Amino acid sequence: MSETSVGQKWLAQFATPEQPAAAAMLDAMLLLNEEQVSTAIRGTLDKIAENARHRGKRIALYAEREFQHSVIFSSELLPDRHGKLRRRAVGRSGPPAVKPIRGRSRVGSEGLIAFLASQQKDAWPKIFMNHPGPDLLRGKTAPAGEVIILTDFIGSGNRVRSMLDKFWAVPTVRSWVSRRLLKFRVVAAAATNSGLIKVRSHRLRPEVVSEWISPIIDWATSPLWYFAWRKLMDTYGPPAGRGSGRYGFGGEAALIAFSYRIPNNTPAIIHQSEGAWRALYDGPIPPTLSALFGVRTIAQIIGEAASDNGIVLPPSLTEEERKMVVVLSLLRGRWHRGSETALAARSGMAVPPLMDMLREALAKALITNTGRLTDKGYAFLEAGGVRERKTPVIATTTQPYYPEALRVPR
Repeated sequence: MSETSVGQKWLAQFATPEQPAAAAMLDAMLLLNEEQVSTAIRGTLDKIAENARHRGKRIALYAEREFQHSVIFSSELLPDRHGKLRRRAVGRSGPPAVKPIRGRSRVGSEGLIAFLASQQKDAWPKIFMNHPGPDLLRGKTAPAGEVIILTDFIGSGNRVRSMLDKFWAVPTVRSWVSRRLLKFRVVAAAATNSGLIKVRSHRLRPEVVSEWISPIIDWATSPLWYFAWRKLMDTYGPPAGRGSGRYGFGGEAALIAFSYRIPNNTPAIIHQSEGAWRALYDGPIPPTLSALFGVRTIAQIIGEAASDNGIVLPPSLTEEERKMVVVLSLLRGRWHRGSETALAARSGMAVPPLMDMLREALAKALITNTGRLTDKGYAFLEAGGVRERKTPVIATTTQPYYPEALRVPR
């Protein structure tokens, strides 16, 4: 990071003698792109779904986000089978997956996480439920046996713990947990070690899984630069960040950045722009950092998808034509709900642009409503020079076999 133009511009804000320490801070950061976050969460959920112990009960998925209410579900006083009034959680729908809190219009990473929950529900419809309400959790035929909270990053752990508290505040949920009918798990793409410990110590005792562990500014993890980095955080930049102090939210001083944002758990000198001080970057990464974060261009995605699937793309095609050729070539059989997940996996494209391509193909009559190629679709592939997919040669034996006798038919 320190050798990029973005990094150099940020380093120029420090005095020359202190720039080596600032450069070392940048180079110690864990850099993750949106594709890595999605792959980490989907991969963990796939492993959970493949576990045989989940075949009898379903799993409820919830995106981690801020809630204004003190409870996750509403409750009503209803008579039990003996006529005694008891408080019971009700409703088929759970909390909205994405909802900015009052006074804010910004939707954070919960948008991405909510989309992943929807994807996994479509991929495993008999196992996962997407933000269900208590009526669906207690379903008679397939009740939920587990609640999984999804998040891209556990920094201080406060927000995940707050969401767990709101589950615990529901009497029905406490009853299910005490009778061991429901357990909790948190799946994150990345986390700090202290955040993991804090979430695991919650009274619900959730299992916490994280693909990546974020480095932090701590004597145990960075003894070589610890005092120099503390001096930089105390001396430079704004005195506070987005709801945090100089050391980041919760005092974590995490060294992590995502391609779509820098979390406020990082030092304020990294994530906060204020006055003359400029953050490393605001919002998503600038295009100059795409290669550093491993963000693939659409041309690279299409080229790799064509190569992996034996599709020859003539150089005369435009980028839009190349995308359409790959999508139509990989579209097999009838279309059904959830097919976009498998198609996205084969093409390497994100689901939203993939669905845009399919809608465009439908509008141009290249495919039918069931996803089959029309005569016009086949003509489009032939006009683009794509007549058939190359079949890979699979080596079997070096000596060809010729039968010398045939069986007598019965």
